[in-house]
Amino acid sequence: MKKIILMKFTVFLLFTTLCFSDSIFAQIQRRQFIKSADSLISLRLPDIAPGAVVLVAEKDKVIYKKAFGQSDIKSGKAMKTTDIFRIGSVGKQFTAVAILQLIEQGKLGLNDSIQRFVPDYPWKGHTITIAHLLSQTSGIRNYLELETDAKPEDINHYSPKQVIDVFKKEPLLFVPGTTFQYSNSNYFLLGYMIEKVSGLPYKDYLLEQLITKAGLKSTFYIDPERPDSRRPTPYSRFNGKLEDAELQPVNLTYGAGALESTADDLLNWHQALYSGKLIKPETLKLAVTAYKLADGSDSEYGLGWFIKKLDGAPTLEHSGSTDGYQTDIVYLPTQDIYVVTLFNCYESDMDWQVLTNDLSRLAMGKSITAVVQLTVEQLKPFTGTYEVFAGTVNHQIRITLEGITLFAEALNPNDRLPKVALYAEKENKFYMKEAPLRFEFVKDEATGIYKLVTYNNRGKDAEWKKL
Repeated sequence: MKKIILMKFTVFLLFTTLCFSDSIFAQIQRRQFIKSADSLISLRLPDIAPGAVVLVAEKDKVIYKKAFGQSDIKSGKAMKTTDIFRIGSVGKQFTAVAILQLIEQGKLGLNDSIQRFVPDYPWKGHTITIAHLLSQTSGIRNYLELETDAKPEDINHYSPKQVIDVFKKEPLLFVPGTTFQYSNSNYFLLGYMIEKVSGLPYKDYLLEQLITKAGLKSTFYIDPERPDSRRPTPYSRFNGKLEDAELQPVNLTYGAGALESTADDLLNWHQALYSGKLIKPETLKLAVTAYKLADGSDSEYGLGWFIKKLDGAPTLEHSGSTDGYQTDIVYLPTQDIYVVTLFNCYESDMDWQVLTNDLSRLAMGKSITAVVQLTVEQLKPFTGTYEVFAGTVNHQIRITLEGITLFAEALNPNDRLPKVALYAEKENKFYMKEAPLRFEFVKDEATGIYKLVTYNNRGKDAEWKKL
């Protein structure tokens, strides 16, 4: 009898010791992450913004929350973790969830045409559905890229319908459902449909059905007249020069991104979604699943979320870039890690998103890519023009060398790759900051000629032959 009791006690002691060891190991990992994150942000932030707020949560528990730098340069006011930022296109998640709520209520359907709610919207020879708008596959041009003869002072007071009237006559860029192309017009239309279906102004619907239900205390539809000392001063950086930002009028962002929030509230928003407070789990699953294009292939977007991978790990993410502020969110569902970064500056390159991705890597326990400095002699063999054929379309990339920096530029304007700098992570492997695109130069040992292999966030993209 004593032997059995002793055995039970030994097993219990072993189990307790293992749990204690796991706890100690987790604490050590967390301390290492905090130290690495502090160092990384302090190093990178000066090239991104005057200040930032960063939050990282694992399994709904906040493991990192800090403010860095300045909220206002002139006064020297320090950034605080409770500060409120314009979140730009991250607000598309709110618009998408509002539409999905109305679908659950049977008030509209994913396959409904937009003319059901905007009767005077031209048909253009193709049916454009709610699903096309949500998935960014409608082919409708981005209204923020259009030119108009109207005076700015008039446009800045346009109603939603007046803004829609500006872009509704534009021809479609492609047949709806065949291609993913990000367009703010899609979510502007969805905001207008929420009003038509619910009978409430867009901002009131969000307040009643999303913000209040999710328990968000510091998330608002932007009202510049509403005083709040927690708003950091907005800045912009062009050609390396920091200057005060002129903010976009709220009426021009609307359903595409007219919200402001805090790091804590964005985590609360995430938790409310996954707890079923706002939409059913099966509806959320649909929203965070890659949309199927007409040819059966997966898009890189769901219904309000980008569907990507980070070093092979699946991610659900969205960024928000608006005059004066930039926000980035990466959720790693397999690891249940949620990363939020908020900056009080608009910058044209993607350093802010690279930082968010690197913080996500650190949170997963991975190392981050270090930039390798190469010589002119090492870089020069990579220069030249490379081409690949996709069907009947000829694509070309020109690789040039300026000083000790390689640059890549697409010669086909439809490829939408302007001249950008490449950063070396190995002697023959490079990445760019503007998009998740990587470049590998592979030498043919028989001929000594290099080919170019490109990779996107889903893996190998194409092999390019040197001309």
